[in-house]
Amino acid sequence: MAGADASLLAPAIIITALVIRTAVTELRHPGSARRQWAYATSPRALAAGATVAAATVLISGTRFGWAAAVWALLIGALTAFLTGRDTPAASTHPSKERPVPERRIGKVLAAIGAPLTLAGVAMYFLPGPGVPVLMTGLSLLITGLVMAAVGRR
Repeated sequence: MAGADASLLAPAIIITALVIRTAVTELRHPGSARRQWAYATSPRALAAGATVAAATVLISGTRFGWAAAVWALLIGALTAFLTGRDTPAASTHPSKERPVPERRIGKVLAAIGAPLTLAGVAMYFLPGPGVPVLMTGLSLLITGLVMAAVGRR
């Protein structure tokens, strides 16, 4: 395994695990994903995450290339998550918004996962970091299909 693939594998596994964890928790406790991902609606949290991600790419982008971009994505998302934990949407009060059905979330995840999986397969056989893209695509595709199937009940 080349050094670039190995350095991309760790953040890909972490991102995949977080997405699967969110999906499984949502299946067990409906509405938990909305609270867990509430930071995505907070401008302050997104600004903090984008700043940290940009700084990571600027500092290490020339030396590590795509690996730095993937790590920056993960670091930025975790920073935004930690910064946005105190947002009103993250509270335990029920929202007046209509909840998004699990089936629709599953369809979106599957729609994102299918092309990523195909791109990962192509990158696996062509020169490129195929394994992390393939793993992320497969995890999104499988999670989406499971959520769509369970939401059908």
